[in-house]
Amino acid sequence: MRPLLLSLAAFALIGAAPSPDIPLVAIGLPFAPEKPVPVARDHPLYHRVSVGDVEGITAIVRFKAAPPGRLHKGLRETLERMNLLAPSGKEARVRLVATWQGLDSPASFLIASKETTATLHYQLVRIDNQQVLLDRTIATTVKGEGSALDGGMGMARAAIAANFASAAACMDKAAYGRAPDDCALQPLYGVSVSRRF
Repeated sequence: MRPLLLSLAAFALIGAAPSPDIPLVAIGLPFAPEKPVPVARDHPLYHRVSVGDVEGITAIVRFKAAPPGRLHKGLRETLERMNLLAPSGKEARVRLVATWQGLDSPASFLIASKETTATLHYQLVRIDNQQVLLDRTIATTVKGEGSALDGGMGMARAAIAANFASAAACMDKAAYGRAPDDCALQPLYGVSVSRRF
């Protein structure tokens, strides 16, 4: 299936400067082999996951993608839309630890790379006995176009959002002991970023 090229408000950078409010949530967008679907009330992780801040964020991520607070919020919003995020600490039964591993977005001064890969490591641990339910490194790649600054930042954010969605879908399966070895979902969308004056 040919990837759908979208110019989404979620990832498009419009105006004179990039906005820190561009969402890092890809729940609802098309993925292969399947798109993440919010879990039902009878799911073992329904409103049972606590999550801290993404660990290990480097300066290059701050420059190419988003400030740390925006990344933390994107992960929490992804879990919330998947019905995984616990409303409070006392309702949490598992803890998700997300650690930044890297952003591969080669670009020149004027031209952005045609694809960007975000890599994070996730560990899902039971709070009561410290049993590890999920331990995966996920690398997600998004294709797109745009200038080096705007296009690179838009593709980086899209790759990170796809990574968060992949982790949430993997947690869904991990609750039943069926998490795949490779949890990365393939986005069936691309990113086209342009600046309008």
